[in-house]
Amino acid sequence: METSSQTQEEKRKLFNTAVTNWWREMQPATEQDGQPNRRGELAELRRCNTLEELLFVPRFQVLRRDLYRAGYGYVSSVAAVAGILARIKQTTELTFPVWLAQSKSGGEPRLSELRFRRLIGYKTLEEAFPALIRILPLADNTAPIASLANDIYHWNDQTRQRWTFAYYDALAGSE
Repeated sequence: METSSQTQEEKRKLFNTAVTNWWREMQPATEQDGQPNRRGELAELRRCNTLEELLFVPRFQVLRRDLYRAGYGYVSSVAAVAGILARIKQTTELTFPVWLAQSKSGGEPRLSELRFRRLIGYKTLEEAFPALIRILPLADNTAPIASLANDIYHWNDQTRQRWTFAYYDALAGSE
């Protein structure tokens, strides 16, 4: 008999696989890779500065359909995931708040505490989306694909609290 936690774990795996595969497909390919060149589609996604603009991008629709099949159908959240993942160039094993707290060469964190507090203060994705876009270059356009996508999709008080603890724990560990 299948339990609720098993079902949730399976759904999470489907989500992680869908977003990771979508992100990989969007990465610039060389001719030797034999993959289609999606630079134009990636640029179209990156030009979107609002969640509404993303709804009309064909590559967003691919992710929306994949996530809907996995049981994730909240369109605004999927749009935010697509808009943010389109701007990520590299992945890391660290969680995103820990990555943001990591020191750059000058000893300061990638994202200042003030900017982090502002980000965490945004209660809705509509508010947080533009801030996340502005933060990504400070994070060297690097993030953990699946966990960041999951956090964006589930942007709520629990996620923001988890990010806060992770960020400040990482800051304390780097002192």
